[in-house]
Amino acid sequence: MAFSRIFLWLGYAAIFYAGLMLFTAASGLVLGELSVATIFVGLALLLSLAGLVIVFTSQNAPLKESTRDVLVFLVLFWTIMPLVAAIPFSMLDTSLNWVGAYFESVSAITTTGASIIIPEEVPKTLILWRSVLQWSGGCIVATFAVVLLAALNLSGTGVHKSIFFTLQKGELFSRLVGVGRIIAALYATFASICFFFLVLFGTPVFEALCLSLSGISTGGLTPRSGVLESYVSNSAGIVLAITCLFGAANVSILWDFIRRRNRSTFREMFYNVEHRGTFVILAILFLTGFFFLGHMHFHTVLVESAFMASTAGFDYHVFGVDMISPSILITFALVGGSALSTAGGIKIIRLLLLLRHLRTDLDRMSHPSRVMPVQFQGRKIEDRAFLSIWMYFFGYTLVFAIGMVALGATGLEFSHAVSASASALSNMGPLLNATYPEITYAEMNPLTQGVLIVVMLFGRIEVLAAFAALSPSQWRR
Repeated sequence: MAFSRIFLWLGYAAIFYAGLMLFTAASGLVLGELSVATIFVGLALLLSLAGLVIVFTSQNAPLKESTRDVLVFLVLFWTIMPLVAAIPFSMLDTSLNWVGAYFESVSAITTTGASIIIPEEVPKTLILWRSVLQWSGGCIVATFAVVLLAALNLSGTGVHKSIFFTLQKGELFSRLVGVGRIIAALYATFASICFFFLVLFGTPVFEALCLSLSGISTGGLTPRSGVLESYVSNSAGIVLAITCLFGAANVSILWDFIRRRNRSTFREMFYNVEHRGTFVILAILFLTGFFFLGHMHFHTVLVESAFMASTAGFDYHVFGVDMISPSILITFALVGGSALSTAGGIKIIRLLLLLRHLRTDLDRMSHPSRVMPVQFQGRKIEDRAFLSIWMYFFGYTLVFAIGMVALGATGLEFSHAVSASASALSNMGPLLNATYPEITYAEMNPLTQGVLIVVMLFGRIEVLAAFAALSPSQWRR
C-alpha cells in the first residue's frame, strides 16, 4: 500500500483547511473580533506548517495509487480532517467537550446540519467557520464523487459517471485538484449570486453570507436560533430554496450548462432523470403540506418542500412541512438527491435503477425463457452491473438499522432513534427537529453523539466504500 502517497494528499488537505482558516480569520477582523481572528491565524499557521512537513516528507511517494489506497484515503480524510476542524469549536465554545466539538465539525464538513451550538452564545467568526466548513464539505463531496467514487465503481452502472470523469489508472489523486477547482468555482459562483439576492431582499449581510454558503452545500445550518422567517423575507426564502435545489442537482450538468450556455443544456437541467425525481419529491411534499396547512401557508410549504427535497432541511416557519407525518419526511430524506451533488441519501438514480431492475425481473417471471435486458435512459445494462447497487441498498439499510439500535442503547426512545439515525445517515440533520421537535442534539449525551458521528461519516463516505476499506480482505497480501 502506498502510505506515503496517501499522506501526501492528506498533507495537501491540511494546507487547504489552513487556507480556509485564514479566510475565516480575515472575516473575523472585519467582524471586529480580533482575539478570535488571532486564534484562527495561529491555528492556520500551525496547520499549514504540519501540512508542509507531511508534503515534503512524502515527496518520494509513488506516482500511482491502487484502489485500496483510494479507499483508505477516503476513510482517513473523513475522520482526520473533521478532527482538525474541530479545534476552533473546542477553543471558542467552552460549553463543548471534545466529543461535542468533533460532532459539530463532522456535521459541518459532511453537510449534515446537526448542531449543538447556540449561535447567540458564541463569536460570529465561529458561526462563519461552521458555514465555511459546510461549503468546503459540499465541494469535497462532489469532487470525491466525480473522481474517486466513479473510479471505484467502474464495473457497476456508472452512477457517478459524468463529463468530468476521465480514467487515468493510478492517477486519480492528480485529478482531484483540477476537478475540485471547477466545482469550487461553480459553488462559489452560486453562493455569491445567492448572497447578493439575499442582501437585496433584506437579509442582514452576515446572515446572508452564512446562509448562502450553507444553502449551496445543502447543509441546513443557520446563523441564528429559531426559524428563518424572523430575518429572511419571503423573496429571500425563495432565493435560498432555489440555491438549495442547485446544490442537490447534478454538478456535471450544471457545469455543462454554464460552459456551453445553449438550449439543449438548459433543457437537460430539467429533463435529467435525477432532477425530475427531485421535482417529484418536491411536488409530493408540497401537495401533502398544502393539504394539512391550506393556502394560508402556501409560501412556507413551497419553500420548505424545496429545503426537504434538497436534503438541506432549513426550517422557515413554525408551521410548515414538519406538520407532515414523520414517516413521509424520513422516507424522502433517505432517498436524497443527485449522485453528483452535495445532497445526502441513497440517491435518486440508484432507486430508479433498482425499480427498473425489479420490474424487469417481475416480467421475466411470466416469460422465463425470454431474454429481457434492462433498459435505462436508452442504454442496455447487464444484470451483473446491478450487484453493487443491490449491495449498496443492503448496506445502507444495515447501517440505518444498526444506528437505530445503537442510539436506542444509548438511551433514546425508539421513535427518536429512528429519526436521529435517518437524519445522520441521510446527512440531513434538521430532519430530527422537523419530525420530533421535543428533542435536540444538544440534549444528547456524548455516547449518543458519538454514534451519530459514526453514522454521519458512513453516510458521506458512501456505505460500500466504507465497508470495503474496513474489510479484512483489503489488508491481506
